Amino acid sequence: MRSFVAAALLASLGLGGCGGATGSPGTQLVVARVKDAVGLDPAVQTEGLSLTIDQEVFRNLVRFKPGTFDVEPDISTSWKTSTDGKTWTFALRPKLRFSDGTPLDARAVKFNFDRWRESKNPYRGNFPFGYYADMLGGFDANSVITGVDAPAPSTVVIHLKHPFTPLLRDVALPSLAIGSPAAIAKDPQAFNQQPVASGPYIVTDWVHDDHITLGVDPAWRGPRPAYQSVVVRDIPDQSTSVLSMKRGDIDMLIDPRPDDARDLAKQPGIRIYHPASNNVMYLAMNVEKPPFGNVLVRRAIAYAIDKAAIAQSFYAEGATVADNWTPVGMVGENPAVKAYPHDVAKAKALLARAGVAHFATQLYYPTSPRPYMPEPERVAEAIQADLRTVGIDATLEPYEFGVFLAKIKNGEHPMCLIGWSGDNGDPDDFFYPLLDQDSAVKGTAQNYSFWRDPAFHKLMLAGQQTPDGPKRAAIYRDANAMVYDQAPAIPLTHSVVSFAAKTSIAGVVADPDNSFNFILMKPRGGT
Repeated sequence: MRSFVAAALLASLGLGGCGGATGSPGTQLVVARVKDAVGLDPAVQTEGLSLTIDQEVFRNLVRFKPGTFDVEPDISTSWKTSTDGKTWTFALRPKLRFSDGTPLDARAVKFNFDRWRESKNPYRGNFPFGYYADMLGGFDANSVITGVDAPAPSTVVIHLKHPFTPLLRDVALPSLAIGSPAAIAKDPQAFNQQPVASGPYIVTDWVHDDHITLGVDPAWRGPRPAYQSVVVRDIPDQSTSVLSMKRGDIDMLIDPRPDDARDLAKQPGIRIYHPASNNVMYLAMNVEKPPFGNVLVRRAIAYAIDKAAIAQSFYAEGATVADNWTPVGMVGENPAVKAYPHDVAKAKALLARAGVAHFATQLYYPTSPRPYMPEPERVAEAIQADLRTVGIDATLEPYEFGVFLAKIKNGEHPMCLIGWSGDNGDPDDFFYPLLDQDSAVKGTAQNYSFWRDPAFHKLMLAGQQTPDGPKRAAIYRDANAMVYDQAPAIPLTHSVVSFAAKTSIAGVVADPDNSFNFILMKPRGGT
Protein backbone atom coordinates (compact mmCIF):
# COMPACT_ATOMS: atom_id res chain seq x y z
CA MET A 1 0.00 0.00 0.00
CA ARG A 2 1.18 3.54 -0.74
CA SER A 3 0.34 5.71 2.24
CA PHE A 4 -0.36 9.45 2.26
CA VAL A 5 -0.60 11.02 5.73
CA ALA A 6 -0.98 14.78 6.17
CA ALA A 7 -0.04 16.66 9.31
CA ALA A 8 -3.04 17.82 11.28
CA LEU A 9 -3.31 21.52 11.94
CA LEU A 10 -5.81 21.11 14.75
CA ALA A 11 -6.14 24.73 15.69
CA SER A 12 -7.12 25.85 12.21
CA LEU A 13 -9.29 22.81 11.57
CA GLY A 14 -11.15 23.14 14.81
CA LEU A 15 -11.33 19.35 15.16
CA GLY A 16 -8.91 18.81 17.98
CA GLY A 17 -9.52 18.92 21.70
CA CYS A 18 -11.75 21.38 23.47
CA GLY A 19 -10.63 24.97 23.44
CA GLY A 20 -11.66 28.18 25.09
CA ALA A 21 -13.20 31.24 23.47
CA THR A 22 -10.92 33.32 21.31
CA GLY A 23 -13.06 36.43 21.43
CA SER A 24 -15.64 38.17 23.55
CA PRO A 25 -19.04 36.43 23.68
CA GLY A 26 -21.59 38.16 21.51
CA THR A 27 -19.04 39.52 19.04
CA GLN A 28 -20.75 39.77 15.65
CA LEU A 29 -19.41 39.94 12.10
CA VAL A 30 -21.63 41.54 9.45
CA VAL A 31 -20.98 40.59 5.83
CA ALA A 32 -22.79 42.00 2.80
CA ARG A 33 -23.26 40.61 -0.69
CA VAL A 34 -25.56 41.31 -3.59
CA LYS A 35 -27.65 38.14 -3.65
CA ASP A 36 -29.07 35.43 -1.42
CA ALA A 37 -28.25 31.72 -1.44
CA VAL A 38 -30.46 29.44 -3.51
CA GLY A 39 -30.40 26.57 -1.00
CA LEU A 40 -28.09 25.18 1.67
CA ASP A 41 -27.76 21.47 0.92
CA PRO A 42 -24.26 21.57 -0.61
CA ALA A 43 -24.84 18.36 -2.57
CA VAL A 44 -27.71 20.06 -4.39
CA GLN A 45 -26.31 23.52 -5.06
CA THR A 46 -23.89 24.44 -7.86
CA GLU A 47 -23.44 28.17 -7.26
CA GLY A 48 -21.07 29.99 -4.96
CA LEU A 49 -23.56 32.13 -3.04
CA SER A 50 -24.92 28.96 -1.46
CA LEU A 51 -21.66 27.05 -1.16
CA THR A 52 -19.77 29.85 0.60
CA ILE A 53 -22.30 29.58 3.44
CA ASP A 54 -22.07 25.80 3.44
CA GLN A 55 -18.30 25.96 3.80
CA GLU A 56 -18.78 27.57 7.22
CA VAL A 57 -21.34 24.97 8.34
CA PHE A 58 -20.06 21.67 6.91
CA ARG A 59 -16.89 19.61 7.06
CA ASN A 60 -15.42 17.11 4.58
CA LEU A 61 -13.21 14.05 4.70
CA VAL A 62 -10.36 16.39 3.77
CA ARG A 63 -10.13 20.11 3.20
CA PHE A 64 -7.93 22.69 1.53
CA LYS A 65 -5.41 24.46 3.69
CA PRO A 66 -6.65 28.06 3.94
CA GLY A 67 -5.28 30.21 1.14
CA THR A 68 -4.19 27.23 -0.99
CA PHE A 69 -5.35 24.08 -2.77
CA ASP A 70 -3.06 21.91 -0.65
CA VAL A 71 -5.07 19.07 0.91
CA GLU A 72 -5.00 18.56 4.66
CA PRO A 73 -7.05 16.53 7.18
CA ASP A 74 -10.57 17.50 8.17
CA ILE A 75 -12.97 14.78 9.36
CA SER A 76 -10.24 12.28 8.54
CA THR A 77 -6.77 12.23 10.08
CA SER A 78 -5.01 10.24 7.36
CA TRP A 79 -5.61 8.28 4.16
CA LYS A 80 -3.95 5.68 1.99
CA THR A 81 -4.53 4.20 -1.43
CA SER A 82 -3.93 0.74 -2.82
CA THR A 83 -1.12 0.08 -5.29
CA ASP A 84 -3.63 -0.11 -8.16
CA GLY A 85 -5.16 3.25 -7.14
CA LYS A 86 -8.69 1.81 -6.95
CA THR A 87 -9.20 1.68 -3.16
CA TRP A 88 -8.89 4.62 -0.79
CA THR A 89 -9.03 4.16 2.99
CA PHE A 90 -9.65 7.09 5.33
CA ALA A 91 -9.10 7.07 9.10
CA LEU A 92 -11.62 9.32 10.87
CA ARG A 93 -11.26 11.41 13.98
CA PRO A 94 -12.96 9.69 16.92
CA LYS A 95 -16.04 10.91 18.78
CA LEU A 96 -17.08 13.63 16.33
CA ARG A 97 -20.71 14.71 16.36
CA PHE A 98 -23.07 16.72 14.22
CA SER A 99 -24.77 19.78 15.67
CA ASP A 100 -27.88 17.66 16.40
CA GLY A 101 -25.78 15.43 18.67
CA THR A 102 -25.75 12.39 16.39
CA PRO A 103 -22.41 10.66 15.68
CA LEU A 104 -20.25 11.64 12.75
CA ASP A 105 -18.71 8.26 12.09
CA ALA A 106 -17.96 5.99 9.13
CA ARG A 107 -21.61 5.03 8.74
CA ALA A 108 -22.57 8.68 8.47
CA VAL A 109 -19.95 9.23 5.75
CA LYS A 110 -21.16 6.14 3.86
CA PHE A 111 -24.77 7.38 4.14
CA ASN A 112 -23.83 10.64 2.42
CA PHE A 113 -21.83 9.03 -0.39
CA ASP A 114 -24.58 6.49 -1.05
CA ARG A 115 -27.16 9.27 -1.17
CA TRP A 116 -25.15 11.16 -3.77
CA ARG A 117 -24.20 8.29 -6.06
CA GLU A 118 -27.31 6.06 -6.03
CA SER A 119 -30.14 7.34 -8.23
CA LYS A 120 -32.72 5.24 -6.32
CA ASN A 121 -31.51 6.16 -2.86
CA PRO A 122 -34.57 6.97 -0.70
CA TYR A 123 -32.92 10.01 0.87
CA ARG A 124 -32.22 12.00 -2.28
CA GLY A 125 -35.36 14.13 -1.93
CA ASN A 126 -35.90 14.33 -5.72
CA PHE A 127 -32.85 16.60 -6.03
CA PRO A 128 -30.66 16.34 -9.14
CA PHE A 129 -27.21 16.13 -7.42
CA GLY A 130 -25.71 17.56 -10.57
CA TYR A 131 -22.37 18.50 -9.04
CA TYR A 132 -21.62 14.93 -8.00
CA ALA A 133 -22.57 13.63 -11.44
CA ASP A 134 -20.54 16.25 -13.28
CA MET A 135 -17.41 15.68 -11.18
CA LEU A 136 -17.57 11.90 -10.74
CA GLY A 137 -19.06 10.60 -13.96
CA GLY A 138 -22.71 10.20 -13.06
CA PHE A 139 -24.76 7.92 -10.85
CA ASP A 140 -24.96 4.19 -10.25
CA ALA A 141 -22.84 2.28 -12.80
CA ASN A 142 -21.65 5.54 -14.37
CA SER A 143 -20.07 6.80 -11.17
CA VAL A 144 -16.34 6.37 -10.78
CA ILE A 145 -17.12 5.47 -7.15
CA THR A 146 -18.44 1.90 -7.17
CA GLY A 147 -18.98 1.51 -3.44
CA VAL A 148 -18.29 2.88 0.03
CA ASP A 149 -17.73 0.64 3.08
CA ALA A 150 -17.67 1.40 6.81
CA PRO A 151 -15.81 -1.59 8.27
CA ALA A 152 -15.26 0.21 11.58
CA PRO A 153 -16.63 3.42 13.17
CA SER A 154 -13.41 5.26 12.35
CA THR A 155 -12.68 3.70 8.94
CA VAL A 156 -14.15 4.59 5.53
CA VAL A 157 -13.18 2.70 2.37
CA ILE A 158 -13.98 4.14 -1.07
CA HIS A 159 -13.86 1.79 -4.07
CA LEU A 160 -13.28 3.09 -7.60
CA LYS A 161 -13.83 1.50 -11.01
CA HIS A 162 -10.41 2.79 -12.08
CA PRO A 163 -7.66 5.06 -10.71
CA PHE A 164 -8.94 8.60 -10.40
CA THR A 165 -6.31 11.26 -9.80
CA PRO A 166 -8.70 14.12 -8.80
CA LEU A 167 -10.40 12.07 -6.05
CA LEU A 168 -8.66 13.58 -3.04
CA ARG A 169 -9.29 17.13 -4.24
CA ASP A 170 -12.86 16.26 -5.23
CA VAL A 171 -13.77 14.97 -1.77
CA ALA A 172 -12.59 18.33 -0.42
CA LEU A 173 -15.23 20.13 -2.50
CA PRO A 174 -18.06 21.82 -0.57
CA SER A 175 -20.53 19.77 -2.61
CA LEU A 176 -19.14 16.59 -1.06
CA ALA A 177 -19.43 17.82 2.53
CA ILE A 178 -20.91 15.48 5.14
CA GLY A 179 -24.37 16.16 6.59
CA SER A 180 -26.30 14.56 9.45
CA PRO A 181 -28.01 11.35 8.24
CA ALA A 182 -30.71 11.80 10.87
CA ALA A 183 -31.60 15.29 9.61
CA ILE A 184 -31.47 14.26 5.96
CA ALA A 185 -33.58 11.14 6.51
CA LYS A 186 -36.18 13.13 8.45
CA ASP A 187 -36.80 15.60 5.61
CA PRO A 188 -34.39 16.12 2.68
CA GLN A 189 -36.32 19.21 1.56
CA ALA A 190 -36.06 20.82 4.99
CA PHE A 191 -32.34 19.97 5.09
CA ASN A 192 -31.87 22.20 2.04
CA GLN A 193 -33.20 25.11 4.10
CA GLN A 194 -31.87 24.19 7.55
CA PRO A 195 -28.78 22.01 7.15
CA VAL A 196 -27.32 20.05 10.04
CA ALA A 197 -23.59 19.38 9.87
CA SER A 198 -20.41 19.52 11.96
CA GLY A 199 -18.68 22.82 11.19
CA PRO A 200 -17.97 25.63 13.64
CA TYR A 201 -21.21 27.41 12.72
CA ILE A 202 -24.87 26.50 12.31
CA VAL A 203 -27.62 28.36 10.47
CA THR A 204 -29.70 30.01 13.18
CA ASP A 205 -31.85 32.23 10.97
CA TRP A 206 -32.57 32.59 7.26
CA VAL A 207 -34.88 35.30 6.00
CA HIS A 208 -34.84 34.78 2.25
CA ASP A 209 -33.56 37.69 0.18
CA ASP A 210 -32.63 39.53 3.37
CA HIS A 211 -30.06 37.74 5.53
CA ILE A 212 -28.61 34.49 6.85
CA THR A 213 -27.38 34.36 10.44
CA LEU A 214 -24.76 31.87 11.58
CA GLY A 215 -24.24 30.99 15.24
CA VAL A 216 -21.61 28.82 16.93
CA ASP A 217 -22.28 25.08 16.67
CA PRO A 218 -22.96 23.77 20.22
CA ALA A 219 -21.33 20.44 19.30
CA TRP A 220 -18.17 22.07 17.94
CA ARG A 221 -15.15 20.58 19.74
CA GLY A 222 -12.51 22.99 18.55
CA PRO A 223 -11.52 26.48 19.65
CA ARG A 224 -14.51 28.78 19.87
CA PRO A 225 -14.82 31.24 16.98
CA ALA A 226 -14.03 34.81 17.94
CA TYR A 227 -17.18 35.94 16.13
CA GLN A 228 -20.04 34.29 17.96
CA SER A 229 -22.44 35.17 15.16
CA VAL A 230 -22.04 36.07 11.51
CA VAL A 231 -24.82 37.92 9.68
CA VAL A 232 -24.64 37.65 5.89
CA ARG A 233 -26.85 40.38 4.48
CA ASP A 234 -28.25 40.59 0.96
CA ILE A 235 -28.00 44.13 -0.41
CA PRO A 236 -28.96 44.11 -4.11
CA ASP A 237 -28.18 47.81 -4.56
CA GLN A 238 -24.42 47.98 -4.61
CA SER A 239 -24.32 51.73 -3.99
CA THR A 240 -26.09 51.06 -0.70
CA SER A 241 -23.63 48.35 0.29
CA VAL A 242 -20.64 50.58 -0.50
CA LEU A 243 -22.11 53.39 1.58
CA SER A 244 -22.74 50.93 4.42
CA MET A 245 -19.13 49.80 4.25
CA LYS A 246 -17.87 53.37 4.40
CA ARG A 247 -20.11 54.12 7.39
CA GLY A 248 -18.88 51.03 9.21
CA ASP A 249 -22.32 49.40 9.30
CA ILE A 250 -20.90 46.25 7.70
CA ASP A 251 -17.54 44.60 8.28
CA MET A 252 -17.00 42.89 4.92
CA LEU A 253 -18.29 43.39 1.38
CA ILE A 254 -18.10 40.49 -1.04
CA ASP A 255 -17.59 41.03 -4.78
CA PRO A 256 -17.70 44.84 -5.02
CA ARG A 257 -17.80 46.25 -8.53
CA PRO A 258 -14.35 47.23 -9.83
CA ASP A 259 -14.98 50.97 -9.50
CA ASP A 260 -16.36 50.47 -5.99
CA ALA A 261 -13.33 48.39 -4.97
CA ARG A 262 -11.01 51.17 -6.12
CA ASP A 263 -13.09 53.70 -4.19
CA LEU A 264 -13.14 51.62 -1.01
CA ALA A 265 -9.39 51.03 -1.21
CA LYS A 266 -8.92 54.76 -0.63
CA GLN A 267 -10.96 54.74 2.59
CA PRO A 268 -9.09 54.59 5.90
CA GLY A 269 -9.83 51.43 7.85
CA ILE A 270 -10.73 49.34 4.78
CA ARG A 271 -8.54 46.85 2.94
CA ILE A 272 -9.23 45.21 -0.42
CA TYR A 273 -8.19 41.55 -0.69
CA HIS A 274 -7.34 39.93 -4.03
CA PRO A 275 -7.28 36.12 -4.12
CA ALA A 276 -5.30 34.54 -6.94
CA SER A 277 -7.19 34.41 -10.24
CA ASN A 278 -9.01 31.10 -10.39
CA ASN A 279 -11.93 31.51 -12.76
CA VAL A 280 -13.11 31.92 -16.32
CA MET A 281 -15.97 33.96 -17.76
CA TYR A 282 -17.19 32.56 -21.05
CA LEU A 283 -19.84 32.58 -23.75
CA ALA A 284 -21.43 29.15 -24.24
CA MET A 285 -23.12 28.36 -27.55
CA ASN A 286 -25.73 25.60 -27.54
CA VAL A 287 -24.67 23.34 -30.41
CA GLU A 288 -28.16 21.81 -30.47
CA LYS A 289 -29.61 25.17 -31.54
CA PRO A 290 -28.93 26.18 -35.18
CA PRO A 291 -26.63 27.59 -36.40
CA PHE A 292 -24.30 26.88 -33.47
CA GLY A 293 -23.75 23.28 -34.50
CA ASN A 294 -21.52 24.71 -37.25
CA VAL A 295 -17.96 25.24 -35.99
CA LEU A 296 -17.45 28.06 -38.51
CA VAL A 297 -20.22 30.05 -36.82
CA ARG A 298 -18.70 29.46 -33.41
CA ARG A 299 -15.27 30.60 -34.60
CA ALA A 300 -16.82 33.66 -36.25
CA ILE A 301 -18.34 34.69 -32.93
CA ALA A 302 -14.95 34.17 -31.26
CA TYR A 303 -13.42 36.62 -33.74
CA ALA A 304 -16.32 39.07 -33.37
CA ILE A 305 -15.99 39.66 -29.62
CA ASP A 306 -13.53 42.31 -28.45
CA LYS A 307 -12.27 40.48 -25.38
CA ALA A 308 -9.59 43.04 -24.51
CA ALA A 309 -12.19 45.82 -24.36
CA ILE A 310 -14.35 43.73 -22.02
CA ALA A 311 -11.45 42.96 -19.69
CA GLN A 312 -10.35 46.60 -19.61
CA SER A 313 -13.81 48.16 -19.27
CA PHE A 314 -15.71 45.96 -16.86
CA TYR A 315 -13.13 44.35 -14.59
CA ALA A 316 -10.76 45.39 -11.85
CA GLU A 317 -7.02 45.58 -12.31
CA GLY A 318 -5.51 42.16 -12.84
CA ALA A 319 -8.16 40.80 -15.21
CA THR A 320 -6.72 39.26 -18.36
CA VAL A 321 -8.04 38.08 -21.69
CA ALA A 322 -8.45 34.30 -21.48
CA ASP A 323 -6.08 32.56 -23.87
CA ASN A 324 -6.66 29.12 -22.39
CA TRP A 325 -9.84 27.65 -20.96
CA THR A 326 -8.01 27.12 -17.67
CA PRO A 327 -6.61 29.97 -15.53
CA VAL A 328 -3.08 31.21 -15.96
CA GLY A 329 -0.52 28.91 -14.35
CA MET A 330 -2.78 25.88 -13.93
CA VAL A 331 -1.47 22.46 -14.92
CA GLY A 332 -2.11 21.97 -18.63
CA GLU A 333 -1.69 25.61 -19.62
CA ASN A 334 -0.86 25.67 -23.34
CA PRO A 335 1.34 28.64 -24.31
CA ALA A 336 0.68 27.98 -28.00
CA VAL A 337 -3.03 28.68 -27.55
CA LYS A 338 -3.90 32.37 -27.80
CA ALA A 339 -7.31 34.03 -27.69
CA TYR A 340 -9.03 34.66 -31.01
CA PRO A 341 -8.15 38.27 -31.94
CA HIS A 342 -10.90 40.80 -32.53
CA ASP A 343 -11.26 40.62 -36.31
CA VAL A 344 -14.57 41.77 -37.82
CA ALA A 345 -13.55 40.95 -41.39
CA LYS A 346 -12.54 37.42 -40.42
CA ALA A 347 -15.81 36.90 -38.55
CA LYS A 348 -17.87 38.04 -41.53
CA ALA A 349 -15.92 35.80 -43.91
CA LEU A 350 -16.50 32.74 -41.72
CA LEU A 351 -20.22 33.46 -41.44
CA ALA A 352 -20.40 33.78 -45.23
CA ARG A 353 -18.64 30.42 -45.62
CA ALA A 354 -21.15 28.91 -43.18
CA GLY A 355 -24.03 30.26 -45.27
CA VAL A 356 -25.44 32.41 -42.44
CA ALA A 357 -24.20 35.91 -43.14
CA HIS A 358 -27.05 37.34 -41.06
CA PHE A 359 -29.16 35.72 -38.36
CA ALA A 360 -31.03 36.49 -35.15
CA THR A 361 -30.52 34.74 -31.83
CA GLN A 362 -30.78 35.28 -28.07
CA LEU A 363 -28.17 35.79 -25.38
CA TYR A 364 -29.18 34.69 -21.86
CA TYR A 365 -27.37 36.23 -18.87
CA PRO A 366 -27.89 36.55 -15.09
CA THR A 367 -29.03 39.85 -13.63
CA SER A 368 -26.94 39.58 -10.46
CA PRO A 369 -23.15 39.98 -10.40
CA ARG A 370 -20.96 36.91 -10.10
CA PRO A 371 -17.36 36.70 -8.88
CA TYR A 372 -16.20 36.08 -12.45
CA MET A 373 -18.57 38.68 -13.93
CA PRO A 374 -19.09 41.77 -11.75
CA GLU A 375 -21.19 43.65 -14.33
CA PRO A 376 -23.16 41.09 -16.36
CA GLU A 377 -25.53 43.52 -18.06
CA ARG A 378 -22.73 45.71 -19.39
CA VAL A 379 -20.77 42.69 -20.61
CA ALA A 380 -23.88 41.31 -22.35
CA GLU A 381 -24.51 44.67 -24.01
CA ALA A 382 -20.90 44.83 -25.21
CA ILE A 383 -21.15 41.35 -26.74
CA GLN A 384 -24.48 42.27 -28.33
CA ALA A 385 -22.88 45.32 -29.94
CA ASP A 386 -19.89 43.30 -31.18
CA LEU A 387 -22.15 40.67 -32.73
CA ARG A 388 -24.22 43.33 -34.44
CA THR A 389 -21.13 44.56 -36.31
CA VAL A 390 -20.79 41.15 -38.03
CA GLY A 391 -24.47 40.71 -38.87
CA ILE A 392 -25.76 38.83 -35.81
CA ASP A 393 -28.80 40.30 -34.07
CA ALA A 394 -28.71 39.00 -30.48
CA THR A 395 -31.68 39.80 -28.26
CA LEU A 396 -30.66 40.04 -24.61
CA GLU A 397 -32.54 37.76 -22.20
CA PRO A 398 -31.80 38.69 -18.56
CA TYR A 399 -32.96 36.39 -15.74
CA GLU A 400 -32.71 36.19 -11.98
CA PHE A 401 -29.87 33.80 -11.21
CA GLY A 402 -31.92 30.84 -9.99
CA VAL A 403 -34.22 31.05 -13.01
CA PHE A 404 -31.23 31.59 -15.29
CA LEU A 405 -29.53 28.42 -14.02
CA ALA A 406 -32.67 26.33 -14.43
CA LYS A 407 -33.09 27.50 -18.03
CA ILE A 408 -29.52 26.93 -19.15
CA LYS A 409 -29.27 23.57 -17.37
CA ASN A 410 -32.27 22.53 -19.43
CA GLY A 411 -30.72 23.80 -22.67
CA GLU A 412 -33.31 26.49 -23.41
CA HIS A 413 -30.72 29.07 -24.48
CA PRO A 414 -29.05 29.53 -27.87
CA MET A 415 -26.19 31.40 -26.16
CA CYS A 416 -25.50 32.19 -22.52
CA LEU A 417 -23.00 34.31 -20.63
CA ILE A 418 -21.73 32.38 -17.63
CA GLY A 419 -18.52 31.52 -15.79
CA TRP A 420 -16.83 29.21 -13.35
CA SER A 421 -14.87 29.72 -10.16
CA GLY A 422 -12.41 26.89 -9.65
CA ASP A 423 -13.09 24.49 -6.81
CA ASN A 424 -9.93 22.49 -6.25
CA GLY A 425 -6.96 23.72 -8.30
CA ASP A 426 -7.15 20.79 -10.73
CA PRO A 427 -7.67 21.22 -14.49
CA ASP A 428 -10.25 18.41 -14.45
CA ASP A 429 -12.47 20.80 -12.45
CA PHE A 430 -12.57 23.25 -15.38
CA PHE A 431 -12.80 20.81 -18.27
CA TYR A 432 -14.87 17.82 -17.20
CA PRO A 433 -17.96 19.43 -15.61
CA LEU A 434 -18.13 22.28 -18.13
CA LEU A 435 -17.38 20.65 -21.48
CA ASP A 436 -17.53 16.86 -21.30
CA GLN A 437 -20.39 14.82 -22.73
CA ASP A 438 -21.09 13.33 -19.28
CA SER A 439 -22.09 16.82 -18.13
CA ALA A 440 -24.51 17.46 -21.00
CA VAL A 441 -27.60 15.87 -19.42
CA LYS A 442 -30.54 18.25 -19.62
CA GLY A 443 -31.88 19.27 -16.25
CA THR A 444 -28.55 18.85 -14.46
CA ALA A 445 -26.16 20.02 -17.20
CA GLN A 446 -23.17 22.20 -16.48
CA ASN A 447 -21.95 21.69 -20.04
CA TYR A 448 -24.12 24.52 -21.33
CA SER A 449 -22.83 24.07 -24.88
CA PHE A 450 -24.21 20.52 -24.99
CA TRP A 451 -21.10 19.72 -27.02
CA ARG A 452 -20.42 15.99 -27.11
CA ASP A 453 -17.08 15.08 -28.65
CA PRO A 454 -15.82 11.49 -28.20
CA ALA A 455 -12.20 12.54 -28.71
CA PHE A 456 -12.50 15.16 -25.98
CA HIS A 457 -14.21 12.62 -23.70
CA LYS A 458 -11.29 10.25 -24.24
CA LEU A 459 -8.90 13.03 -23.18
CA MET A 460 -10.94 13.66 -20.04
CA LEU A 461 -10.86 10.01 -18.99
CA ALA A 462 -7.13 9.85 -19.66
CA GLY A 463 -6.55 12.96 -17.55
CA GLN A 464 -8.54 11.53 -14.66
CA GLN A 465 -6.66 8.22 -14.69
CA THR A 466 -3.13 9.54 -15.26
CA PRO A 467 -1.03 10.38 -12.17
CA ASP A 468 0.08 13.97 -11.71
CA GLY A 469 3.18 14.71 -13.75
CA PRO A 470 4.34 15.66 -17.26
CA LYS A 471 2.11 13.13 -19.02
CA ARG A 472 -1.02 14.44 -17.32
CA ALA A 473 -0.05 18.06 -18.04
CA ALA A 474 0.31 17.18 -21.75
CA ILE A 475 -3.22 15.76 -21.78
CA TYR A 476 -4.68 19.03 -20.58
CA ARG A 477 -2.54 21.05 -22.97
CA ASP A 478 -4.20 19.02 -25.73
CA ALA A 479 -7.59 19.72 -24.15
CA ASN A 480 -6.95 23.48 -24.21
CA ALA A 481 -5.97 23.27 -27.88
CA MET A 482 -9.10 21.26 -28.73
CA VAL A 483 -11.44 23.71 -26.98
CA TYR A 484 -9.81 26.53 -28.92
CA ASP A 485 -10.17 24.70 -32.22
CA GLN A 486 -13.77 23.53 -31.80
CA ALA A 487 -14.94 26.60 -29.83
CA PRO A 488 -18.03 25.12 -28.17
CA ALA A 489 -17.63 27.95 -25.70
CA ILE A 490 -15.41 31.02 -25.87
CA PRO A 491 -13.29 31.85 -22.80
CA LEU A 492 -13.32 35.62 -22.40
CA THR A 493 -11.60 36.67 -19.18
CA HIS A 494 -9.75 35.40 -16.14
CA SER A 495 -10.38 37.91 -13.38
CA VAL A 496 -9.14 38.74 -9.92
CA VAL A 497 -12.04 38.53 -7.47
CA SER A 498 -11.77 41.12 -4.73
CA PHE A 499 -13.52 41.64 -1.43
CA ALA A 500 -13.36 44.38 1.16
CA ALA A 501 -12.88 44.03 4.90
CA LYS A 502 -12.22 46.35 7.80
CA THR A 503 -8.57 46.53 8.77
CA SER A 504 -9.72 45.92 12.34
CA ILE A 505 -10.37 42.27 11.40
CA ALA A 506 -7.40 39.92 11.75
CA GLY A 507 -7.10 36.43 10.27
CA VAL A 508 -8.63 37.25 6.89
CA VAL A 509 -7.44 34.79 4.23
CA ALA A 510 -7.88 35.38 0.51
CA ASP A 511 -8.85 31.87 -0.59
CA PRO A 512 -8.57 30.86 -4.26
CA ASP A 513 -11.92 29.05 -4.04
CA ASN A 514 -13.66 32.20 -2.71
CA SER A 515 -14.35 30.72 0.71
CA PHE A 516 -13.88 32.90 3.80
CA ASN A 517 -13.14 30.78 6.89
CA PHE A 518 -14.94 32.99 9.39
CA ILE A 519 -13.55 30.79 12.19
CA LEU A 520 -10.07 32.16 11.48
CA MET A 521 -11.17 35.78 11.82
CA LYS A 522 -11.05 37.81 15.00
CA PRO A 523 -10.99 41.45 16.06
CA ARG A 524 -7.45 42.74 15.65
CA GLY A 525 -5.73 42.89 19.00
CA GLY A 526 -8.00 40.20 20.44
CA THR A 527 -6.65 37.07 22.09
